[in-house]
Amino acid sequence: MKGQINIIELIFVVVVLVIAFGIFFPGFVYENKWKSAQLLLSSRDLILTIDRMGKLNDYSFNKIALSDFIDNIIPANKTNLIAWSEVDGTIQSRVIVACNCTKDQIDRMNFWFSGLKVNDRSVNVLFVQTQLGNIPEETDVLLIRDYKSLDDFYSNFKNYVAKGVGIVEMMDFPGAGDVINSDRVQKEIFGLRWVETEKGAAQYVEFKRKPNNSTDITYVPYKYFYHVPLPLNKSSTETLAGCDYQPSAKGYLVLNQTQYAFWICSSNSVWFDTDANGVNDTLTNLHQTVTIGGFKFVLNYINDNESIALSFRPNYNFLDFLSYVSQVEPKGRIITHIEPVDDNIERILIRAIKVSNEYPAVILNSTSGDRVAWIPDFDRQGKASDNEKMLLLSLLLWSSKKRSVPIFQQPISSGFSSSYINVNNTDMFDVYKFSLGLAHPY
Repeated sequence: MKGQINIIELIFVVVVLVIAFGIFFPGFVYENKWKSAQLLLSSRDLILTIDRMGKLNDYSFNKIALSDFIDNIIPANKTNLIAWSEVDGTIQSRVIVACNCTKDQIDRMNFWFSGLKVNDRSVNVLFVQTQLGNIPEETDVLLIRDYKSLDDFYSNFKNYVAKGVGIVEMMDFPGAGDVINSDRVQKEIFGLRWVETEKGAAQYVEFKRKPNNSTDITYVPYKYFYHVPLPLNKSSTETLAGCDYQPSAKGYLVLNQTQYAFWICSSNSVWFDTDANGVNDTLTNLHQTVTIGGFKFVLNYINDNESIALSFRPNYNFLDFLSYVSQVEPKGRIITHIEPVDDNIERILIRAIKVSNEYPAVILNSTSGDRVAWIPDFDRQGKASDNEKMLLLSLLLWSSKKRSVPIFQQPISSGFSSSYINVNNTDMFDVYKFSLGLAHPY
């Protein structure tokens, strides 16, 4: 009996010791991160391979081509991997412009910028009609046309810019200045204040200055105006001797209300009427500089026998688009003098000159990454010139979101993304970040 008790006690002691060891010396389980490291290394290898192939710029903005390439290298049905990509820091391939404007204005602006190409890739600028209090979720920039009080939409606009949505207002300011100065949107978001209303018109309009550096608020819209190629579509056809295209597509470049015709002669050359006398006088090859109406342009693209694209070159002067004919007191042609509310003249992109006086004609504002701009309504009579369209396009592209949002077809459990800085200088110097991610699904 005593022997049995000792055995029981012994067993009890052993159990206690085992428990004690488990408490004071817990077991160590080693888990490696090989799967995570493999995802990261694979995404890096894919980016480097694409770059070595010379396809990084193509695949950055063509998700179908990128998806086909990845499916050939790491097919999802074998690897069970999900891939996604992002582009950050440059103009996106599709820019959604929510516009508080009429259906006619929507149709005209969609035509203005159809066929846009930047750095040898298509950019689809799509205008959609919207209410100011509820813009579409996928909006990249909000455009407001024609004067209206915006004070009631102050909270909405604050939310928009917080999400990265830029705002451009294209409007004149008729009536009393205190109405403008009491509008929180004009004062706090656009940073504007009314000074006075003057009789008369400006003599010309120009860029106020060259940007100081790449961090200057005027740098990007200035760069876009002088480098982004403006598409010009054909309006008719005409036969020209010696041209490959018979008949040749004919269209017009409209500068300061003057029409300058062009004829697409071949896949590599275009005839221009540089003095607006109706005669083709200058044959220009692709990527060459041509002087039209006293201003220099570069022929960036020839799209078969359908359209061309030209980019402006410094320095370009506009006719007066700041003044307008007022139907309220004071009646007649007037200039509404608007200034930055903080007196920061560095925010003035364009100025109008009247004798020895100057008046802001485009004012920018940017705080915490948001980008907004005011420009007068240059399209009052529905006769906007191409130089004014180019200025609006520059502001819209500057204000728009610069980061694409990845769309996942199914939930993921874990994933890793690698980034690569790429540069393109086809039409303008452009630096952006391309990211490629791989993940395991749930």
